Amino acid sequence: MPNYISRRAFFLGAMRAGAAGLATTVISNTGVLHNIAAAHSSSRRLQLNLPPYPFFNNLKTVMSEDLGLLNRLVSNYARETPTAFQNPIDFLSRYVPVYVFEKTLRPSEPDDPSLPTLLWLMHLAGYFGGVWLRDAFIRFPVPGSPNPRPGFPPTEAGFNSVVARINAALTAFNGNDAEAIAYAEASLRGAQLQGLTDNYGYNAGYLDQILTGSKPTNAIAPVGYFIYHETLLFDGTYAVEEIRPLDKWRKHAQRAASRPGNRYAEIVTGAGGADALPAIQSAGVARGKATWSPLNTFLAIANFDQPTYDLLLVTSAYFLQCIQATGLAALAASAVGNADWARAAVRSNAMAVPYGGSYSIGLFDNTGQLPTFTYTDD
Repeated sequence: MPNYISRRAFFLGAMRAGAAGLATTVISNTGVLHNIAAAHSSSRRLQLNLPPYPFFNNLKTVMSEDLGLLNRLVSNYARETPTAFQNPIDFLSRYVPVYVFEKTLRPSEPDDPSLPTLLWLMHLAGYFGGVWLRDAFIRFPVPGSPNPRPGFPPTEAGFNSVVARINAALTAFNGNDAEAIAYAEASLRGAQLQGLTDNYGYNAGYLDQILTGSKPTNAIAPVGYFIYHETLLFDGTYAVEEIRPLDKWRKHAQRAASRPGNRYAEIVTGAGGADALPAIQSAGVARGKATWSPLNTFLAIANFDQPTYDLLLVTSAYFLQCIQATGLAALAASAVGNADWARAAVRSNAMAVPYGGSYSIGLFDNTGQLPTFTYTDD
């Protein structure tokens, strides 16, 4: 599926956009937030209708809503995206993360007042992406897939680890230079789907798998959509337009590896063996492929139709780009001890936490509802 949004046009539009539209908010006593965001689309108003979603007190300690910003993003999306390709999940789980990571992947000093709002946007992106995929599995079951699909309502306790990981990143971001650099280096390793190298490897393997061995029976997979090598660190390239920071961090990492006195090889090798970053990435690739094998009927996409498959591919590709760019930033920063670069990686790693963590909760939320777009004449 081609990417119809010019990144440059998108950001110029973002700067020009006013506080278009209306927004209403109601917070229930269960910690669920309801809101409606509206924006203009040429002669019609594009309105994003967000159903209830988890926004518990622990999340509010690290996130804050900004409906004005959400309105402006909806407005930009409406202007920049042909109507036939407008979709609320494409907006929330691709367009919004691109906006966020193109901000957070810039070199930075401590203290960024926009972080709570950006984290909230990534919570929306992750959670509703998970709800959408759960719904797709239900709409397009395969023989042997669970029916009814197991699930449970979100709880505040379910987000404790998400909040803890965000706080750890924010502490490093706002700490001294040594703390930021140390966090960036450590973030390259870590638990499955938490360390950046494993996260990239797993999702590269997953994307490869759904383009090849697990492709839907009645859908077409684009040729050359994603090209990578299992053991070449963060090397993926894409047929869709890349987020702007990705190539910048590729070049920074390449130059860091050749700078006199750098620690690039030391960081990549680690303790050797399974601790080497190429080995971690390769293991993640294998796990991603195995998890999304057609034999796993819980995650089978064999009966997805073309529009659903296209949306899965494009949201997956941009998730992977964001993780890839963050990993390259962490590697480059720690290799040469650049604290401003490190804070770009740390800040972006914080964004990746709800991107993945809230997605997992949405994927199992049996009460989750899908956002919608509606159009009204001005």
